[in-house]
Amino acid sequence: MTPSPFSLSGTGQVRWRVPLPGRHVVAVSAAADGMCFVTTEAGVAALDGPEVRWSADGGCVPLGGGRLVTFGADGYEVRDQRTGAVTSAVRMTLKSAPMPLADGSLVFPAAGSLLRAVTLTGEPRWEAEVPAPAWPFVWHDTVFVAERAAVRAFDRDGAALWRAEPAGDIAGNLAGLPDGGVLVPVHGEEHTGYVVLGPGGELRPVPAHLPPGDLVVPLPTGRLVLPGWPERDDVGEWRPTVSIVDGDSGAVVQHHRVPADVRGIAAGADGLIAVACSPTWDRWTKYHGWPGFDLTEDCCVLFLGEDGPRGTWTAGRPITGPLAIAANGDLLIPVSGELISLG
Repeated sequence: MTPSPFSLSGTGQVRWRVPLPGRHVVAVSAAADGMCFVTTEAGVAALDGPEVRWSADGGCVPLGGGRLVTFGADGYEVRDQRTGAVTSAVRMTLKSAPMPLADGSLVFPAAGSLLRAVTLTGEPRWEAEVPAPAWPFVWHDTVFVAERAAVRAFDRDGAALWRAEPAGDIAGNLAGLPDGGVLVPVHGEEHTGYVVLGPGGELRPVPAHLPPGDLVVPLPTGRLVLPGWPERDDVGEWRPTVSIVDGDSGAVVQHHRVPADVRGIAAGADGLIAVACSPTWDRWTKYHGWPGFDLTEDCCVLFLGEDGPRGTWTAGRPITGPLAIAANGDLLIPVSGELISLG
């Protein structure tokens, strides 16, 4: 996860809400022209504010130039972002979401043990053998492939650059750093937390014992925002936490106990951070409303600034997907089958 290029307003005022075709949200992407694209288990919905402009099956990857790719297991379609009109369609087997390269091609794991790059019209560019399972991540036009206990790097033309072993199992998705490095979550005997991969494959551990995973956002300041280790509250109950950690020293800059597990993190270009906390949908449906089990306040968004908490907004119902920041600074929050735009 990377910080948004847009500033986060953080006023806590609901501007609009719109029903979604599915309850659980996989991804929310915001475009510079105000459009946003929400992927649920039912497909992709393209929104212009609260207006649904078009919808499609499968997942979605935004591209430059006002285009995006919708995809499924049997291929992908290139569409106009505003109208949804299909400009090209390619039938081929996809094992995961394609990722765009700067030259306009797409890279993805193909059948067998192949990493494949193709043009938007499906013409092959290159392919490379990689151990399965292996998942690609593109950062600054370098293709990184995470294996079980190593990371490989390829250039934009498919030439192998290097292979690095971070002394532990890869324990989540890779994340790009503002300085061009890549953050790798690891779980090992010597180090559990994160390591940084430099441009030549050199390894530098973040000197802190941290819970590795997918929910980490690197900040331009070199700090990391991530769920912290659980800790006991005043009555001895284990509670989830969120931490801000200096990526160089490993020092914990901020650490806050939160009412429920962290479900999403978004950071604006102005340094304001939003942390979504919520019980799972299964826990909500099983326990909410029982005597002593009012989980309403557990569904919330905590806003953090450089000097600590700035405020909390209560959703009142489970937050069921990742956060995103719109071009106008609104925070986009999936809440139990609808998308809420929070100023």
